[in-house]
Amino acid sequence: MNSDEENKGLNKAECFRMDGLIKLILAILLMVMPFWFRSSLSFGLLSAYLILVAWIFKINLRTLMISGASFGIIVLIPYFFGLMMNAVFFHFSQNPMFAFQGFGAVLLRLFKLFVIWYISILYFHTTPMRTFIGMLDKFFLPLNKLGLPVQDYLKIIMCIVAQLKDTGSEVKKSLGDKMRTVVGEGKRKFKINVKGISQVIVNLIVDSFDKIDKIQEYVDKVSPEELYHYHFKFSLKDGVALASFLALAVMIWLIENGIIL
Repeated sequence: MNSDEENKGLNKAECFRMDGLIKLILAILLMVMPFWFRSSLSFGLLSAYLILVAWIFKINLRTLMISGASFGIIVLIPYFFGLMMNAVFFHFSQNPMFAFQGFGAVLLRLFKLFVIWYISILYFHTTPMRTFIGMLDKFFLPLNKLGLPVQDYLKIIMCIVAQLKDTGSEVKKSLGDKMRTVVGEGKRKFKINVKGISQVIVNLIVDSFDKIDKIQEYVDKVSPEELYHYHFKFSLKDGVALASFLALAVMIWLIENGIIL
């Protein structure tokens, strides 16, 4: 895939492209910052900063809504289920270890988890997968030199990602057509043919085996250089990002130490 074709598929945020390593370091620092906060003003300042980052990178509302929904399904539902089980254990055992610590503590934990989730979404939405895999390749280079086939594993991952991108819309359309054939019309539009759905699932499994063969052929004939690469490059955008982060860190440090307010 040449650079022109790749640029067509990149997100609009790529017009603000930063070095992937610098962006990763900043993302990790932003993720861990809330665990050191004591002041509510620090949380508010960090929230405003992250909203500004999303606006600068032109992350659309739909992406943020999908991120929020996935956070609710993957994190909130299991978390609240755990709280419910914790309350049940406390009710029957009266063990202080299971005592409810208050809504403030719960909201604080959820906010910290959401910050990690939100920043992860921002990072991977604005960083090409080939850049991230390229960084992993550089990071695991010593293991590769020792004889571990790390590069081969990374190549397989990148091939799977490439194949999924190429076949994603096709699978979605095929699945939609098949689902419409097993759903009734008119008054019976909510009556689903269970046998038909099971057939759809079987077809998807069979198709997945066919995709595995195609991925294997792709892995055998493609070289790592065609799939991913990373070269450190410091630009003005990286300097601005570092300066803004340092300004945020200084402001939070002043707040946490009582120098401001």
